[in-house]
Amino acid sequence: MDDKVKDLLDKIRGAADLAADAAADTARVAGRRAGQMVDVAKLNVQLFDLNGEFNDILRQLGQVMYDTHLGRAGDADSVTALLEKADAAAARVAEVKGRIADLRQTQACPSCGAPCGKEDKFCRQCGAALE
Repeated sequence: MDDKVKDLLDKIRGAADLAADAAADTARVAGRRAGQMVDVAKLNVQLFDLNGEFNDILRQLGQVMYDTHLGRAGDADSVTALLEKADAAAARVAEVKGRIADLRQTQACPSCGAPCGKEDKFCRQCGAALE
């Protein structure tokens, strides 16, 4: 075989190897991102349930407050227990939101709640400082 043809075939083989490596890397990254998306979806379902639980506790607290307003005897122990439940539920909501933000590589703006990049210093939506 001619040396020029051999060189050409070697270059083609090298380019094919590089393309195969790039495709494998892309597939790995895509698989990792798909896994992250599934994890985020599961966490969003969990967050939905936790928000429902939190809202139910707030509704119960509101009922106790309204009953007190109407002069019906309120139980201070039940208010304390409901407040403790609300604190625990709020903490779980914050934890799940943090896990979602970590998976998405984002942070929420403390001012407007818009999603921002982990490395951003200012919110892209409202301009507030993020740190």
